[in-house]
Amino acid sequence: MKFEADNIPAEMLPNPVGWRMLIAPVKIENVSKGGIVMVDDSVKMFEYFRNVAKVLAMGSSCYEHPKYQGGIPIEDKMPEPWCKVGDIIQYSTYTGIDITLQHEGIESKLRYINDDEVLGVIKDFNVLISI
Repeated sequence: MKFEADNIPAEMLPNPVGWRMLIAPVKIENVSKGGIVMVDDSVKMFEYFRNVAKVLAMGSSCYEHPKYQGGIPIEDKMPEPWCKVGDIIQYSTYTGIDITLQHEGIESKLRYINDDEVLGVIKDFNVLISI
């Protein structure tokens, strides 16, 4: 599976600040590995992966802010990070801010999300692709 910005060197990526993360969504292509152009229905099937991304970078305060309950801090900080750079995660559809980068003539759509907007970490990506 390919992700947006696979062609961009890590040192050229923007650095998220605070508790924000930079993620690269799955790249949904309309041409198969064998060069066959997929019909719209096939492309729509892969839209299932629209909310799956790879963590590219994390701000310096990720998972360092206190947990709150009813507006009152209940701990000094999160007990442990939910994910790390390189993990494949799931996130909500309307989460974050999209940005577009261009490198060597290829546009990549990335997204900034807050650290607490990670819904889950995918341990075995092959399980997801057996729809």
